[in-house]
Amino acid sequence: MLDGLRILDLTFYLPGPYATLLLADLGAEVVKIENPAGGDPLRGLGPGGDDPAGSVFFRAVNRGKKSVTLDLKAPEGREVFLGLAAGADAIVEQFRPGVAARLGVDYGSVRPRNPRVTYVSLTGYGQTGPLSSTAGHDLNYMAESGLLSLFIEGGRLPLPPIQIADLNGGNLAAVALLAGMLSARLTGQGSWVDVSMTDGLLSLMGLTASNYLSGGLPPERGNLFLAGGEPPYNVYLAADGRFLAVGALEPRFWTNLCRVLSEHDPDRRPVKDIAASREEAGRVFATATSDEWLARLDGLDVCVAPVRTVAEALSGELVRSRGMVIESGGVRQIGPALAFSGPAAGTDPGAGPGSDPGSDPGSGPGSGPYPAPARPAVAPPAPRLGEHSRPILLSLGLSEAEFEDLVARGITTCA
Repeated sequence: MLDGLRILDLTFYLPGPYATLLLADLGAEVVKIENPAGGDPLRGLGPGGDDPAGSVFFRAVNRGKKSVTLDLKAPEGREVFLGLAAGADAIVEQFRPGVAARLGVDYGSVRPRNPRVTYVSLTGYGQTGPLSSTAGHDLNYMAESGLLSLFIEGGRLPLPPIQIADLNGGNLAAVALLAGMLSARLTGQGSWVDVSMTDGLLSLMGLTASNYLSGGLPPERGNLFLAGGEPPYNVYLAADGRFLAVGALEPRFWTNLCRVLSEHDPDRRPVKDIAASREEAGRVFATATSDEWLARLDGLDVCVAPVRTVAEALSGELVRSRGMVIESGGVRQIGPALAFSGPAAGTDPGAGPGSDPGSDPGSGPGSGPYPAPARPAVAPPAPRLGEHSRPILLSLGLSEAEFEDLVARGITTCA
């Protein structure tokens, strides 16, 4: 999909690498620019951190990329970077505001070499504002945005189990990169994009914040419409200690569900009474196991799903059938979330239905003029530190002797 696009990636840990993973999975050439003294800190963080290939975490978000090491504090390293920037479609960096300028690799330094470049700056609090230079991580951005407060319940504040600010910031940075590169194709001019992870969290809270800004109550977990405040959108505990998620927002779904609850209610309460109260619905759910309820509701339009553990989900039929677990470099991990059909995805529109192994010759996807959407091919494993330094730097016109001199002086390394 994105073959032929080159993105220079100056980011580390999770937010920026997640953004460029999305584009690498779609075929873009992503070149990680790493510090020769250890590279991306995520290489050594978590399980497998002592492996030369990097930790499990590092490999999960860096497959399909190339690694070039450069000491950007050295004038020669900076000049090599600017040489790479001259031929890049996009650059993404994750330094605190002002750091890229001090290093001489900011948008102002790059633009004279490449007026068409898209330059994305991904930070916690943005390029401007009172916190722009403040250090922080995912948890801090959630705290400052107000999102973290919505997890408070009963005097406790459990930490969110995934890095919402980082991952959402990565998604936004990927959109910024794509939008900037498309704009450059249309206008011939590049752009500098300011992506704030805290701004991104506020965007995620658009419905909640808009309700408050329009005169509603200050948002708290107990008064949020979709956080336990309404019986049709809630979780219920079954007799076996397993939870069932009910997302029956539309009245017909909730009515369908409450009819079944009423039919199996030992107290024989009418549908309208059960539908009016979370406590009443919860009382009935507690009279049978989760499997019993799922069997009773099978085939009905009720929007009920079992609350699976992550392990159960990863080994379940849905994940298997969708091909979401892949293997890259001997490591099992989550694969690309998007599937494509058509010429840009490498499928043949003239092949007709059923030409793709995953297509259905009947109705639905795969039955029209295109094969069913398919996932991109599994990208190569994450790169070793400096694995591509030699070929990429030599492609700039450096001689072998000049490259070896940079290696000898610690400005670059090669795996």
